[in-house]
Amino acid sequence: MKNNVELLEHFGDDIMICNAARVSYNKEAFNYTEEQNEKLINYLVNHKHTSVFRHPQMQFRITCPIYVERQLFKSQVGMSANSISGRYVDFSDSYSEIIEWRKQSKSSKQGSDGVIDEQDYCNMIEKKVINNCKESYEKLLALGVSKEQARTVLPLSLNTTFIWTGSLLAFIHLFNLRLKADAQQETRVLVQQMLELVKNIEGNPFKETIKAFKL
Repeated sequence: MKNNVELLEHFGDDIMICNAARVSYNKEAFNYTEEQNEKLINYLVNHKHTSVFRHPQMQFRITCPIYVERQLFKSQVGMSANSISGRYVDFSDSYSEIIEWRKQSKSSKQGSDGVIDEQDYCNMIEKKVINNCKESYEKLLALGVSKEQARTVLPLSLNTTFIWTGSLLAFIHLFNLRLKADAQQETRVLVQQMLELVKNIEGNPFKETIKAFKL
C-alpha cells in the first residue's frame, strides 16, 4: 500500500501553548526561562490541562485507500475534512494493493497476526476483484449511469484524497490511538508518516509538546 501524506500548513508552536496557559496570570512565555516553559508543558500534559493544545493547528493532504480513511475518520473531534467526490470526478483508476496478507488473529476479532502462506493466490484474488469492479464501473458509465450511483460497485481498496485540518491536540489524540500495537497496520503506517512530518517541521516548533506526550 502506498500513501501520499503532505503537511500543507501548520500554525503555532510550544510558545503559543505556553502563552495560552500563562494568560491566566496575565503573563507571557517571554517572562519565563526556556526551562520553565518546558516544565509548564510537561505539567499541562501530566495534569490533563488540554485546552491549551487546541490553539496550534495542522493541515494535511492525504491519499490512501478508503478502508484506511474510514479508520482515520473515527477521530474527528476538533477536525474538519473534505474529500475528493466520486459524484463529480472519475477516480476509479487508483488502488492500493496489499503488500503482505496477514492471518486473522485468534485473540482479537478485529486484528491480525502472522502471515498467510498463499501470498500469490491472495494477490490474484485481489487483482481479479479490482479489475472486475473497475470494468463494471466503466460499463455502468457507458450505459449512462450517474457517477454517484456507478461508484457503488468500487471496492474499499480504491484510493481517495482528502484535506484534513485540526488542532494539534486532535492530531495528538489520533497519534496516540492509531499508533498502538493493536491498531490496523496499514493505518498505523500512515499515521506514523503524519507524525514524522510534524516532528520534522523546520525549527521543530512542537518539540517539547511531542516529547511531553511521549510521541
